[in-house]
Amino acid sequence: MRIDPILVYPTLHYQNGGLEIGGEGFTAVMKNLLVAGEAVGGIHGRNRLMGNSLLDIIVFGRNAGKAAVKKAKKIKIGSLNLKHVIQYAEELKKAGITSEQVSPLLLPQYARHDR
Repeated sequence: MRIDPILVYPTLHYQNGGLEIGGEGFTAVMKNLLVAGEAVGGIHGRNRLMGNSLLDIIVFGRNAGKAAVKKAKKIKIGSLNLKHVIQYAEELKKAGITSEQVSPLLLPQYARHDR
């Protein structure tokens, strides 16, 4: 290294994409979606500095939590229903997609004989 310089690149772990957020943690692309931690991009530009992920989750996670509390106080909850499940089933049927698999799959089948 003292004679011939070595070209060094950040590892893939530090080249984060992710959702762009504002200071409170709300995303720019989806209304009412709060994000913090590894799913966030753009806080450090296009590349997160090594060792900052813990600081990011603490600072922006706290901000997102406080923003969620404020937002929750303003939200009026409608009546609970399962219309989305019925609509999803209809969309699958229209698309000609059939499956015996129950969705969502809460726990994967770990045992080999169950696969």
